[in-house]
Amino acid sequence: MLPYQSALKVILELPFEAAVETLPLLSCHGRFLAEPPHAPFDQPRFDNSAMDGFAARARDLVGATAGTPVVLPVVGESAAGRAYVGTVPPASAIRISTGAPVPAELDAIVPVENAAVHGDRVSFSAPAKPGLYRRVQGSDIAEGSSLLQRGRRLDSAAIALLSSFNITHVTVYRRPRVGILTSGDEIKTLGESLGPDDIVGSSLYYLENELRQCGCEPRLFGVARDDAEDYARRFGEMLEWSDLLITTAGVSVGTHDVVGDVIGRFGGQVHFWKVAVRPGKPMLVASYGAKHHFGFPGNPVSTCCNTEIFLKPFLRKAFGHSTPITATRRMALGAECPRDAARLFFVYAKQEVDPEGRMTVVPLPNQNSGNLSLCASADALIISEPGSPPIPVGQEVPVHLIKEGL
Repeated sequence: MLPYQSALKVILELPFEAAVETLPLLSCHGRFLAEPPHAPFDQPRFDNSAMDGFAARARDLVGATAGTPVVLPVVGESAAGRAYVGTVPPASAIRISTGAPVPAELDAIVPVENAAVHGDRVSFSAPAKPGLYRRVQGSDIAEGSSLLQRGRRLDSAAIALLSSFNITHVTVYRRPRVGILTSGDEIKTLGESLGPDDIVGSSLYYLENELRQCGCEPRLFGVARDDAEDYARRFGEMLEWSDLLITTAGVSVGTHDVVGDVIGRFGGQVHFWKVAVRPGKPMLVASYGAKHHFGFPGNPVSTCCNTEIFLKPFLRKAFGHSTPITATRRMALGAECPRDAARLFFVYAKQEVDPEGRMTVVPLPNQNSGNLSLCASADALIISEPGSPPIPVGQEVPVHLIKEGL
């Protein structure tokens, strides 16, 4: 069995990068940037006010107090979208709105609540600090700066940022086509009638939805019977269509495990088969030329775990992430944590606040790879090193946080 870190190294060294395409920005939510866009102009584009109020020269307000306020004439207004035109005369003020351009000669902005208006004049009862409440041109982002990193997922905030620069198109990674196939005479698709020995192939629907969240184009190739010919036919169709192949079941050592047969038929190169992890030990990775095949065990918890710790780092790298392996954090155990004698154990767990207000991580009960409720309840995986006895309450452990997508 290959150790976890060695298996991950093999996966991340597989040559694979998604193709790129240029698309309208507003159609790219959830896609990953292939080329970092640069700022075509400064942001803010001009000096503007952070407050509604009045703009003046700070030197004109020196010595202002409540008892001896400074009174200035109001000679005009700068509003958002309608700037003051001309030069403001000395010893004068203008009204100004939030976001409105600030005339270059004025260095003081006084909020409206700190000023008193008397017709066409305004009084100030305190000095003003030069530059306060003034948003300086380019202070957020300078022209030519990289706006977002390669590999960044375009979420709502990223799209808003790019739209603020009037960027209409972006170059993103194309969604890789990922084929998904499972097998087993007992496996039924959603909605089919279930016999007394049948189960629904829930791993198919986990993978389909998770891969879509990860920026891929998944396609289900159904459920093959425990028959080498039926499996090979479906696998061949999937191999022709897909950029990346994922199978569940058929990778163990049972009589009806058929993946080894198709690897031989289609000239696959096996990189490894079995990893020293729990759950998910019988996983394999193989290649057919430039197309890679992840073979996960049939137990749904194993598929979920293998996806989280192996497939997602592979996809992050394919989408240009500079750090495809997400950082773990250390958290105190809120309950005793099990260990496996020989394998690295990814223990499904939930973050909880203890009575003292500290965030802890608590292993979920019954860590059986067939119990899909673990995946639906957990928001974390505790990385439990091999050995014994169990890890005691209060000890800090490395934790991988689970989230949908990348």
